[in-house]
Amino acid sequence: MLALAAPARATAPAFNAAALDTVLARHLRDGQVDYGALARDRAALDRFLASTERARPDDWPRAEQIAFWVNAYNARVLEGVIEHPGIGSVLEVGRIAGVPTLAFFRSKRLTAGRRLSLNDIEHGILRARFADPHLHFVLNCASASCPVLPARALTGAALENELEDATRRFLSDSTRNRIDPARQLDLSMIFKWYGEDFQKSVGSVQAFIERNWPGHERFAPDLPTRYLPYDWTLNGRW
Repeated sequence: MLALAAPARATAPAFNAAALDTVLARHLRDGQVDYGALARDRAALDRFLASTERARPDDWPRAEQIAFWVNAYNARVLEGVIEHPGIGSVLEVGRIAGVPTLAFFRSKRLTAGRRLSLNDIEHGILRARFADPHLHFVLNCASASCPVLPARALTGAALENELEDATRRFLSDSTRNRIDPARQLDLSMIFKWYGEDFQKSVGSVQAFIERNWPGHERFAPDLPTRYLPYDWTLNGRW
């Protein structure tokens, strides 16, 4: 079961993410974003981002908070890409002497009344406050090896199912993981970078995969594990 059962500090109406749904319906197809079209048609994205600036989610129910922060993160990524027209990878942003950097994830923008970077949202809020490793599979970093950008904004009401579905899709996607329950795990680097999150949750990376694997095969114990190269190529076109 996902860790969504903590008591809510207050009730609140669901945050309206309809503008983000509009963006995704218009410009996302099969996990690929048409960034050129989005750059020319960004009014809905700007409207959604403006609403995230004004929001104050800290007293909302837990699931509503999580949905808000994931949606804000993914929208911020879309904005960050179209503000750098023509890039082939987010690692090109802030490149120094041709060397890729992670500057894209450090740029700060007003969100929920605070100036926050993508790193602040992912690590300082989502990972630190909610500690649910399923969240790794709904955060999209605009790159080929990232989990696919959700086709709709997350909602508090359906969050548990949305997280479970996204996790299963990611595990069964052979372009991101190649899992043979009898022989070997060839895994996304996400499981290496954030291995501690999975260990804290269920004891090990393999235990997490076993619990969320969509197939019915029995896993051999202590499978050898390799990590696949991470492809930072942009997840779309201009």
